[in-house]
Amino acid sequence: ASVWCTKCDVALCTDHIAGHMMSGQGPSSHAIIGLSERDQSTDAQQGNSSPLCGEHNRPLEYFCKACGVCICGHCVAIGRHRGHTQIVTVHEVSDELQAEVQTKSKKIKDVTLPRAQRALEKVKKVTSELTTRADQVQAEIRAASRLAVAAIQTCEQEKLQEVDDIRVVRLKTLDRQREELRQHTAALEGVVAFSEQLAERRRFGSLSHNSIQHCEVNIVGVLTAVKERADVLDKVKFLETPDHHPHLVFSSTSEAEMMQKASELLGTVVSCEATAAQSCIEGNRHKHTKPGQSVVFSVIAKDRQGKTQRRGGDSIRVTWSRLPAADMAAPAVEVRDKGDGHYDIVCSPSRTGDYEAEVFINGEKLATTFVVGCCVLDDLQEKWFEFDSTECQARLTISSDKQTVTCNEQVYSWSSVLASRGARHGQHTWKVKIRKNQRMNILVGVAEKPGLTAKSKNHKSAYCWYGNNGSKFVLGKGSKSISKFQVNDILQFDLDCDKHTLQITNLRSRETAKIENLPAAELFPYFALANHYDSISLEW
Repeated sequence: ASVWCTKCDVALCTDHIAGHMMSGQGPSSHAIIGLSERDQSTDAQQGNSSPLCGEHNRPLEYFCKACGVCICGHCVAIGRHRGHTQIVTVHEVSDELQAEVQTKSKKIKDVTLPRAQRALEKVKKVTSELTTRADQVQAEIRAASRLAVAAIQTCEQEKLQEVDDIRVVRLKTLDRQREELRQHTAALEGVVAFSEQLAERRRFGSLSHNSIQHCEVNIVGVLTAVKERADVLDKVKFLETPDHHPHLVFSSTSEAEMMQKASELLGTVVSCEATAAQSCIEGNRHKHTKPGQSVVFSVIAKDRQGKTQRRGGDSIRVTWSRLPAADMAAPAVEVRDKGDGHYDIVCSPSRTGDYEAEVFINGEKLATTFVVGCCVLDDLQEKWFEFDSTECQARLTISSDKQTVTCNEQVYSWSSVLASRGARHGQHTWKVKIRKNQRMNILVGVAEKPGLTAKSKNHKSAYCWYGNNGSKFVLGKGSKSISKFQVNDILQFDLDCDKHTLQITNLRSRETAKIENLPAAELFPYFALANHYDSISLEW
């Protein structure tokens, strides 16, 4: 069929068009169109018609959000969706869905798609690097194999020459022994033959009696000489067994042993990937900086055997687990691959406060973290804290520069103050000068918050050194340490958070005391005074 009669709704082939046009009331009662035109017309009609409700056979004009389906007016008025509140028109829901689709599409275009593209580029880069590295390793194996084959060929020549040398030496010895035995054998054969000839002549001799008598006398002399010669030859010792046996053996290596030795000779192929269990952060993990200034931490990547990687390419990721404020943006981090298993992590905090970060290597988290203390003091290597006015009891007064604290009440009572910053990792140093002290009563050390605050008077729960009687208190347990303080003494504090120790040194007397087994928590420098006008200051 090639045409369609729209009046009769039938398809016609070329041979039947003329007959069909003359049927009925003639050509005016028929309308012939091509099949392709008929298909286009049908598609247009279907596109312009609205879908119908399968239950009420009415156009789908509404959308029920609760059920998530298109419905007709009867479904809303008398059908199953009667009473549903979240019913809108199809046009409204179409506009809403279009807006949502555009929002999602914009997010995908602006965020997800670039991330996926970057990930794809990384995969392509890693694939290319892997292919390149595999080709390099194969070239290295071939080079090592050629060296091994050359070494084996050299060893082959040495072994062959060794056999030749042994053969030459042994053949010379055997030739000498053979000549000696040949000469000895010829002498023995000559004696035997001469003896037999003498015996034969005596047996068949035709001489007269007198002649025989005379001949016997001569023969006796000859026989005596032959006998003596035979005795001499018989006593000659000769080697009945050659010095060298033809036992020359080559102890060859079995095929399995040969393969094992060849594998050991060529080396091993290892897919070296650093693991977080062995990798670590090098050096001090608690550093200080100013806002906007960079600070660098070094990560050493190690494999599962604890060996430092000799190449780069590991995936290093940093996430911030603690920020000064919950609503602030995390600082940007730059990872620099040194290509030898060492990586530098560079960050620049923008606000003051403590930052703590976790490091992931090849998707695994390192057991240790690093901490950045960002402050505005001048000398950040030393001036890393000041007296905290919010953690200072009322009897104490802090100077305007927050570097000196003084006891202002005459009543004897302990009053304490904490530092503005604490430390959880790394090594930290500070110094305190005793400016005034009536009874040499002073408590200095560290404490943790909220385990101890300045509002608490139980200073024996801190990790302190009591300067009056030379005792140090660790959770209330005292032990003798060094002598009493004096005015103008400067005390140096060395806190090692990684080893959990605090060493206190009197720089005048050079005496020291160490508090050990400190808790693995954030520790704050702690100070307590008891007498009127007692005063201490921070020395940097």
